Amino acid sequence: MPRVSLRIELRRDRSRLRPSDGPWIRRAHVRKVWGPPDPAALACVTDHRGRPLAWGLYAPESEIVVRLLSFGERAPPENWLAERIAAALRGRAALGLGVSQLGASTTGVRMINTEGDGLPGLVADRYGDDWVLQVTTAAMVSHQPTILECLKEHVHGRLFVLHPESAALREGFTPAPLALDGVHGSPLKESANLEFCEHGLRFRVPAPPSQKTGAYLDQRDNRRRVAELAANHGGRLLDLGCHVGGFAIHAARAGVDTVGLDQSAAVLELAQANAELNGVAERTRWIRGDLFGALDDPELAAGFGTIVVDPPKIANSRRDLGRAIKALRACLARACRGLADDGFLVLCSCSHHLGREHLDEALPDGGGQRWVRVMSLGPGADHPVQVGHAEGEYLRVNVYQRR
Repeated sequence: MPRVSLRIELRRDRSRLRPSDGPWIRRAHVRKVWGPPDPAALACVTDHRGRPLAWGLYAPESEIVVRLLSFGERAPPENWLAERIAAALRGRAALGLGVSQLGASTTGVRMINTEGDGLPGLVADRYGDDWVLQVTTAAMVSHQPTILECLKEHVHGRLFVLHPESAALREGFTPAPLALDGVHGSPLKESANLEFCEHGLRFRVPAPPSQKTGAYLDQRDNRRRVAELAANHGGRLLDLGCHVGGFAIHAARAGVDTVGLDQSAAVLELAQANAELNGVAERTRWIRGDLFGALDDPELAAGFGTIVVDPPKIANSRRDLGRAIKALRACLARACRGLADDGFLVLCSCSHHLGREHLDEALPDGGGQRWVRVMSLGPGADHPVQVGHAEGEYLRVNVYQRR
C-alpha cells in the first residue's frame, strides 16, 4: 500500500465494501480517522484491521464522510481528476454528444454527472458555447483550479461556477459563485440568459444563479417523446410546472395546442418568448399559478389529451413520503378532471425517495376507470448512474393512460 496521510477506518460491522454497496461512506460507519482533515487529500478507507478497501474524497464536516473513487488496495493515480474529466468527455463523444459533434439541432448537454462519471460533487452542463459548473463538495472546491485547467480548451463562451449554499453548509466550505468570460477570462459584470437548442427547438433560460444550472437537461428526450404521444392523441396538452415551456413548446411544434402553468412570472415571460422564438406562440397559453393549488382557471377546465405534472423536489427524505404522496394525490385529482378518457398522464419525480411505486400510489381513483402505465422514462444517456448508487437515480417519469 502506498504511504497515505489520511486513513478512514471503518467499524468492524462495516468492514466489507463492494461496488454494489454504493460510493458513499456515512459518518455512522466510521470508527476512526487518522490524519489531518484535508478535503484535498485522497483518503484510504480501511477495515477495522487497517487493510485497504477503497479510496475516496474526504468531507470532514459532512454526514457523507467519504465519496469513493475506487475499490481495492490500489490508489487512483496522481492525475486521477484530469483522467476522469477526460474520460467523461470521451464518454459523451462515444454517445454522439461530444463537444465537437453537436450540430445545430441539440446544444444543451450534461458533460459531467457527479458520481456517474466518477467525479462526486461536480456537474458540468453545456449550453452552446457557455458552460455551467456546479460544485457541491469540499473536495471538489479544493480541486477547482485543476478542474478549470482541464476544461479550458473546451469552453469557448462564458463559464459559470456555482457553489450552492445548501451544499456549502453541509460540507463546510464558503460559497463563492463565479462567472467568467471564458475559463481564464475576466469576471462578468452581468449575465444574460443562456441559449441552447434541443431537438431543433431554441430555448433561453435564466443564467445562474437560477434553478439548477439553468435548465433541466435531464428531461430533454422525454419532452420530445411526450410531444409525439400528444400529437398521436390529438387533444390539447397541459404542462403543470412548465418552467420555460419545454414540454409545451415541443408539443406545440408537433401541432398540439398547449397550456402551461408555473408560479414564476419571470419564467413564464421566458416561456412566451421561447414560444415566439420557435414560431408556435399561437398554439400556447401561459397561466401563473401553483400546480398544488386550486387549478380553477377556466383554461384548465377540460379537453386535454395529455397532462404533464412536473413538480419540484417534494420529498427530501423518507420521512417526507407520506406528505408528498398526499399532496400529489390531491393535485392529480384536480388536474385529471380535464383529462380525456383515453388521455395520457405524464407524472414526474425528481425526488430520489419518491419511487415509481409511490407515483402509482398517487393516481386518482374512482369513476369506474383504471390507469395503465405505458412508459417508464428517466434521464438521457448524458446522465449516467454509477452502479450501486441508488441516490443517483433521482428522475422518474411515469406515463399513464386512462382507460
